[in-house]
Amino acid sequence: MKPKKGAEGRLIEHIEKTFRFPLDRRLLLGPGDDCAVLRHGAGRDLVITTDEIVEGTHYLARFATPEDLARKLMRINLSDLASMGDVKPVSCVVGSGLRKNTPPDFTRRFMKELKAEALRFGLSIAGGNLAGARENHFYMTVWGETGRGKIVTRYGARPGDLLFNIGPLGLAAAGLEVLLRASAAEKKKFPELIKAFWRPEPMLEAGALIGRLGLASAMLDNSDGLARSAGIISELSGCRVLVSPGEGACAPALRAYSAARGRPWRYYAIGGGEDYGLVFTARPSKLAKIKKLLPAAAVVGRVEKGAGAEIENFNGKVKNFEHF
Repeated sequence: MKPKKGAEGRLIEHIEKTFRFPLDRRLLLGPGDDCAVLRHGAGRDLVITTDEIVEGTHYLARFATPEDLARKLMRINLSDLASMGDVKPVSCVVGSGLRKNTPPDFTRRFMKELKAEALRFGLSIAGGNLAGARENHFYMTVWGETGRGKIVTRYGARPGDLLFNIGPLGLAAAGLEVLLRASAAEKKKFPELIKAFWRPEPMLEAGALIGRLGLASAMLDNSDGLARSAGIISELSGCRVLVSPGEGACAPALRAYSAARGRPWRYYAIGGGEDYGLVFTARPSKLAKIKKLLPAAAVVGRVEKGAGAEIENFNGKVKNFEHF
């Protein structure tokens, strides 16, 4: 007699059927075995990162859909690849811990959107793991291949460099505040902020361009806020970083929300996290080229001799971003 499959067995079977990528010829062995196997070309390095989303730490169940979680999980991991420069996503493995009362429809919707995201960004899903948990959490390990450009690290900033940001500043932190505290009417008023929290755009093209042309001396993705990003560059590069975002760094949606809340926009732009843009340093001689090739890049500070990170033109308290 053929043994009946339990709920986990049925879910794994559905996963194996869902995550099939026949067009990815590099994926020799995908979901269904203990390991994924990928063909790797000569002259290419694999770049691997991992990140996760945990209920109660990164989100609350009352304002999260499975589609939201799938999109954000994919994008925050790809943001790490973008921060390394000329890196093309290849594949990933995904895992989750699920409560017993998680509806089957939740997992199917999550997987459907996760596959759509993988196809959108040009990578495959090669396998993963499932476990029971008290709170739902989702994690991913993603790897990519280097291109012709050199890897950009966090260690290369030098005195005299300019500090740049490309991507949103403060929108995700304001969006989280809206999700946590705002009324239904306010949520309808600030959809751009909510979208920024749930759908960060990994700066893969910008990162690849920066890496390929050698524009940056140091770079990282802005996951924990501009102040914290500047502090990391300062510590790892052995220099002093002065943060001073101008008016051009503030998006209209953040300006409107800040005015409604009675807070300066720099409160969100400097201390808010989860924007997942790119923060990088570059020589002043490259400013014109950067502005021509990446017009959305804004100068938000400078690098000097010394140590530590300092905020200019802002007298309010800046707290490093923390999840809840």
